[in-house]
Amino acid sequence: MMRTTTPIVLAGILVAFSSARAEQRRLVLDGQLDSAGDTRSASLRILCEPDPHGGAISVELWVPQAYTRKDFDYDDFEGPDAVAGNRALSHVSVSGADGTTEITYPAAGWYSGEDDPNTFVFGVSQRSHQKGKVATLLAAVDARDTRVLWVQKSFRGPTRELRATFALDAEKAKQIRDTVDACLAPLAKPKPTR
Repeated sequence: MMRTTTPIVLAGILVAFSSARAEQRRLVLDGQLDSAGDTRSASLRILCEPDPHGGAISVELWVPQAYTRKDFDYDDFEGPDAVAGNRALSHVSVSGADGTTEITYPAAGWYSGEDDPNTFVFGVSQRSHQKGKVATLLAAVDARDTRVLWVQKSFRGPTRELRATFALDAEKAKQIRDTVDACLAPLAKPKPTR
């Protein structure tokens, strides 16, 4: 017997899928990467998944031409069993009129895959709605001129590094806040039952 799906059921499935997808927020910022005196463009991606049961807030540095240039020890950071995986070699700071907020954190790493397999991604993340280093960093972004600096240290030696700079004006700072506010807000405490 052949089953058919009514348009109403399909519409319900599409609405549920769209609602689930709408939860994730993403912002891409363009900046400059310096690797041993060689400068090229890079991007910073800020992601917010506000799901209270497993959502995350993340900041990712996307380094183009990583695979072909081989100008850094990217492979030491790749995958869940990376040799540099538990080493706090990522230094990310937000500087503005009120000073500088900075974190040092272990980064996960991966090649970006089908979209651009030549690009390597360094990512730092934490659970949404909780206090933590990534949340503190993103909460420091304000509406005044600000700069985000990501310094990625090498696993193989302290003098080798990547430096990526992202200048933020008031509009970009607002876009960051709009992207992450849902993940920074603490969860409401459940009301006691009687």
